[in-house]
Amino acid sequence: MSHSIRRRFLVISTGVTLVALLAAGVVLYALFQGYVTTRQNAEIRSYLFQLIGGIDLDSSGEITNSAALAEPRFGQPMSGLYWQVDSRDRTLLRSRSLWDATLETPGQAWMTMETPEEFPGPFDEPVLIEAKVINVGEAPNDRQLRVLVGINADEIHTPLARFALFLAASLAVLGVTFLLVSAVQFRIVMTPIDRLRRNVRDVSDGRASSVIGDYPVEIAPLSNKLNLLLLQQQKQIEKARARAGNFAHSLKTPLTIIDILLTDLRKAGLEPVASEIASQTATLRQLADRELARTKVAAGHGAAVADMRVSVDELISTIQRLPRGDRIVFENRIPANRSAQIDREDFTEMVGNLLDNARKWASSLVVVELEGADHDVRLKICDDGPGVADSEIALITERGRRLDERTQGTGIGLAIVKDIADAYGITVGFSRSPTGGLKVSLPLPAASGAQDDSQLETPAF
Repeated sequence: MSHSIRRRFLVISTGVTLVALLAAGVVLYALFQGYVTTRQNAEIRSYLFQLIGGIDLDSSGEITNSAALAEPRFGQPMSGLYWQVDSRDRTLLRSRSLWDATLETPGQAWMTMETPEEFPGPFDEPVLIEAKVINVGEAPNDRQLRVLVGINADEIHTPLARFALFLAASLAVLGVTFLLVSAVQFRIVMTPIDRLRRNVRDVSDGRASSVIGDYPVEIAPLSNKLNLLLLQQQKQIEKARARAGNFAHSLKTPLTIIDILLTDLRKAGLEPVASEIASQTATLRQLADRELARTKVAAGHGAAVADMRVSVDELISTIQRLPRGDRIVFENRIPANRSAQIDREDFTEMVGNLLDNARKWASSLVVVELEGADHDVRLKICDDGPGVADSEIALITERGRRLDERTQGTGIGLAIVKDIADAYGITVGFSRSPTGGLKVSLPLPAASGAQDDSQLETPAF
């Protein structure tokens, strides 16, 4: 399973941002709630003690309130700010704001409440109430009273709700801004890696022989190692091909001498012996050609094909110099600048043999083109010759197989094509072409056009 650094960074950044903003939101809301609640409680307590300070007994023993509270809301009906003085059996005094209602504290009757608590209040509103039980007057004529001050709880709930809404919106904007800034930072950080990817792709496509560029110290060792591996691979390929070439030249001399000796044998009247030796010599040449092709492929793949159209044009120019080549029309319909992830020499070996086979069998026309799209691209070579019967399709890549002995050749060319294709893990297809002859379909490993560099850029989050 492949993993994307960008996707991982996006997931981690988003998760960390959400956790951090959520924690910040909880802390800020708790601080604001504590501030509002503390301030409101202090205000209620202040009113409560002002009220207690003005309560006294008159000469007839009645409770009076000699201290007028400065807050005008106590005198405005249903204002949300209330006070009340109770005895054990009834309400003695209350603020005008209560009108004819009373403050009730279910479950907390005749008790001192050191901190305000929320109760259902008058006028269908929740009320925060703080209460204190006091004694007024001198014994034995003193009286026990309960003094209550209440405030509409919405005066705390509403600003808290508004603050929570504002805080959520602010944190959301902050989170989006943080992610955008992170994306820009990540794009900047990924620029050297994207450049390295493009350089590696150029090497793979055959447009460059090494990874070039000045990279940060974290990436430079990787690019240096890649260049070292590329250099070592190229040297190994060159050595293997040099050995294959030397072997071919070494083999050519004794085979040439044998051909000369065969002439002498025929002159001496030993035609049967000469024919048998000639047959074995031809087989030896076929085996040598095939093993040389295998050696080239096994040596590894060098620089890729940068422009298939140019390579095919060069092959056509060579094929047309061979017998019948000048009488065949070769149409190269491959678009310009199409690359293929296949070694240039392997590509030349395969396509050259396929074009040479088409030259031998075509009546007048050979067409070379691409079919498919994206990563499923095939090189198609069609001729207008007699074609191959369906029953013989499977035989045409057999070593030394010639379906028509009258046609010049060794029968080794298509077998070489198959060997090289097997080394790349691809299968060459043979079928009847639209022009009536043979159609050869050659899959190209990761064939591509001018690849869109936008695929290598860091996507915006």
